[in-house]
Amino acid sequence: MKILVTFITHSTFKIELEDRVLVFDYFKNELPLEEGKPIYFFTSHSHSDHYCTKIFDFYEQAEKYILSDDVSSDGFEKFKDKVVIVKPNEQYKIDDMRVETLLSTDLGVAYVIELGGKVIFFAGDLNDWYWEMEDNEQQRITMHEMFTKQLDKLRGKKIDLAFFLVDPRQAGQYDLGGKQVLELEPRYFMPMHFWGNYDITKKFKKEYEKVYPNTKIFEITREYEVFEINL
Repeated sequence: MKILVTFITHSTFKIELEDRVLVFDYFKNELPLEEGKPIYFFTSHSHSDHYCTKIFDFYEQAEKYILSDDVSSDGFEKFKDKVVIVKPNEQYKIDDMRVETLLSTDLGVAYVIELGGKVIFFAGDLNDWYWEMEDNEQQRITMHEMFTKQLDKLRGKKIDLAFFLVDPRQAGQYDLGGKQVLELEPRYFMPMHFWGNYDITKKFKKEYEKVYPNTKIFEITREYEVFEINL
């Protein structure tokens, strides 16, 4: 299965398949879309860097809007015939896709999507968050336990493509969650949530590509960069 992955900005990605388009956490910038292909919008949570009601500008072409249950219905009441509300730690059959949700360690959900025999993991804000100047030891332990509890649900799954955070605000711990995801050996790892700091995607790749040779780690250099991936 050949797909095209376009990095739009921050944690917004477009995945073009032969018969559909998946869009994750769209909130700003132009969104180039192909005519004639149904679009599935996935929103992991309601934070302003992951969700905006602009997604409903594409209502005519949209097939479904899959929204975390923390997203306010005020923005989509008149579009609700195409909206699927999801809760954490549930499983859904959405057309021919199997969608599993994980509980985010921040807000909302992460998505595990199975289609065509392939598995895509999109983390949203699920991360092993670590704030060096703020967290005490107990907070650190609690966060790590919350994160690993969710990550454990992925063990034993063959993940084909993982979208995961490399957040520079975590300073020296920017890779804390990412390296744990690499232990799952996804075939491809796409960094996200790096706040325009493209160098940190290069740093992550350089640090881990030889440690985890079974995973292709991507470096992102600009908005609207396109990656052709053979899943």
